[in-house]
Amino acid sequence: MRFSEIKIDDRVYIQSDDFNKLGGVKHCFTTRLGGMSRGHIEGLNFGFRVKDDHSSVVSNYKLTAKDLGFSFDRMVLAKQTHTDNIRIVTEADCGKGITVESDIEDTDGLITSYVNVPLVVFSADCTPILMYDAEKKVAAAIHSGWRGTVKKIAAHAVEIMKTEFKCNPKDIYAAIGPHIRSCCFEVDIDVSKNFNECYVTVDKASNKATVDLLGVNISMLEDCGILSENISYSDECTKCRSDKFYSYR
Repeated sequence: MRFSEIKIDDRVYIQSDDFNKLGGVKHCFTTRLGGMSRGHIEGLNFGFRVKDDHSSVVSNYKLTAKDLGFSFDRMVLAKQTHTDNIRIVTEADCGKGITVESDIEDTDGLITSYVNVPLVVFSADCTPILMYDAEKKVAAAIHSGWRGTVKKIAAHAVEIMKTEFKCNPKDIYAAIGPHIRSCCFEVDIDVSKNFNECYVTVDKASNKATVDLLGVNISMLEDCGILSENISYSDECTKCRSDKFYSYR
């Protein structure tokens, strides 16, 4: 697992111990604790499309930027649509989606080699994956829901890091954040057929199945050449801990 929590005022963040030991990259997986949002979305909400007060969401971004020590107006957001599309981000993209209009649409992964260009992805139940190559100084943030996992978006990100930035997979570290685990990720049988049966448990009585998205993504990253010891993950389920994380379920 190798994850730790940090608390700043009433806000709680989760970080990869491996990334912190590597140095050179600031990162976190947010929780819903703390923040300025109220009502049904109370907490540290980052989503502008969930009927939250716009000023509250902006305040949440500013709080996290201050807590982690990076520039609020340089953060980059994408409009996620469960694709395997990935955008290589540069200085020209700073602020898109938060302080300036964005053309980063139908995109579920962001990669950059630029310093002080914070990448943001959203994941209520879906699997957030951060990757970092400390040798090439390349960072990636990936949103991998079940559709993105089937489309192998994490593998796509590794391939881009290899071809566009000359990264060696053995130098890449991956941190898989909190998401819905197999204990709660129940799907129709037809959906479960998209996955290798070793990651699927079928309940014949309900004609439903549960899927181990964590296992699928770890295996995928290892198949890409990332060392198993360089992959860390959170053991928390977003549905089980909906008091701590945002969950669609």
